[in-house]
Amino acid sequence: MNESELTVRQALRYARHDFLNELQLILMQMDLGRVPEARDQLLASTERMQQASRVAGLGLPALETWLLTFGWHFKAFAAELVAQTSPAAAPRQADDRDVTEFLDALFRQLEEHADPFTDNSVEIMVSAEDADWKVTLTLPVQPIPHEWTSEEREHWTAEVYKSNEYWTFTIRGH
Repeated sequence: MNESELTVRQALRYARHDFLNELQLILMQMDLGRVPEARDQLLASTERMQQASRVAGLGLPALETWLLTFGWHFKAFAAELVAQTSPAAAPRQADDRDVTEFLDALFRQLEEHADPFTDNSVEIMVSAEDADWKVTLTLPVQPIPHEWTSEEREHWTAEVYKSNEYWTFTIRGH
């Protein structure tokens, strides 16, 4: 088993821990008499769960698992996931294990050079429609070794764009 893969038991433990933390935060708001804040937190939690559920429409199980467990593997980053997907009529052609290995190596390198005293948030946008799918990861620029601008693999490509403020990594395929 790859060291980055979680067992079902580990995944359930992490998910249970995250869920209980969410409930504790909502309960704390209620105990402090902050009912509107508790309600907002509950709605935000529900929206995060719905976004995570939409990732299933991607139709790439290994990539879905990588995206949904991103925060458990890369603790230096805080991720926000947004997904807009519709199931493909036919199986996706990209080798999602290859995609996840690529992303895993990329984020291990990013994590190794991440400054713990800066904003390490990652916005993850997932979209899939018909045969096409795309994952875009945007994070603040930090000084890291950077050796590529694009990479083409069978049935998918990866591109990077760096502005003055953000890195944007886009992986797309069919």
